[in-house]
Amino acid sequence: MMSDIKKFVAGCEKCQATKPDRQQKQVQLHPNEVLSHPWETVSMDLVGPLPPSTGSNEVLVVVDHFSKIARYIPINMEISSQGVAKTL
Repeated sequence: MMSDIKKFVAGCEKCQATKPDRQQKQVQLHPNEVLSHPWETVSMDLVGPLPPSTGSNEVLVVVDHFSKIARYIPINMEISSQGVAKTL
């Protein structure tokens, strides 16, 4: 019986014309600008806390968006944003 109902609804022009749109509305895309050289745009993330090793207990991960190269920098957890900037 379900297959008969599906066939009827699929073949009925009025059912197809008045069928509600159940998809979420799409937002207009804003693409990123095209990068021209490495290390123009980077992303940073802190991983930790980790067990202490040679005075460092976190890892600063810096990824280049152009080449996808990642740099892993061991840092101390008590470091401030100014300390991170000096580390780079």
